[in-house]
Amino acid sequence: MKLNFELCGVQLKEAEATSLLNIDETTRSLTVDLADHVDIALLDAKKLFSLSIEKQKPELAALAAKLAIKVPNAKIAKKKQPVERTAIPDLEVNALTIDEGIEKLCSEKTLCSAGAAMILKSCSMRDNETLRQIAVDHVNKLWIKDINPRSTVFNGFKKVNGLYMPFIARASKGTITYHSSPLYNSVREGASFLVKSGFVKAVAEVEFGSEQKELKGSETLLRRKVYRFTLTDAGRELINSWGDAEDFIFNYWNDRLN
Repeated sequence: MKLNFELCGVQLKEAEATSLLNIDETTRSLTVDLADHVDIALLDAKKLFSLSIEKQKPELAALAAKLAIKVPNAKIAKKKQPVERTAIPDLEVNALTIDEGIEKLCSEKTLCSAGAAMILKSCSMRDNETLRQIAVDHVNKLWIKDINPRSTVFNGFKKVNGLYMPFIARASKGTITYHSSPLYNSVREGASFLVKSGFVKAVAEVEFGSEQKELKGSETLLRRKVYRFTLTDAGRELINSWGDAEDFIFNYWNDRLN
């Protein structure tokens, strides 16, 4: 059997994959759950005993015994396949009118509405904004406006040289990083709504390297996909008509506390 390695759809040689994994010194070993790659029907002690005789492979009998001892009377359930998300730029557009958009956003004080309001405000001042830029822009604006310091808007951020910046780290229990924060979820949900409603256009770009630190050698080949957002004419008209959008954003996050 041959092991194949891929990165974002790009096929890698074994040496390339090993070098990439060794960049992070905390990666001492890699565990592969064979339940993701083997027909679940085979993971049955009785079938394995039968196959060990049929295929003349005593190691299958040993495996069958191990499964029978470790998980007696238990069935190995097939893991759920991750739900495939449609990329934001590829979402189907079902345009709303300006009045429908404002009513939808103002009547529902949700993460989605707050995120949409932040995207509309940022993109009304600058084109081609990323979700990260929009998040950083607003968390610092809200801090300057003396929002409640217990607001969840600060979750997943830390102070760097006097400004709040995304906290990027390996996910761990009890730690909130930028990508698990309420603010990130808010702008991501808001972006999906705005694209589907025809108020924003999104373009995907591939960027290399890291925004967090200087990389060396093969680290500079690391790449990530980012989305850049620009208002449509309808989106610009919507935000120009939404006079209290900034108050909406402030009040939403000021009321959402840890």
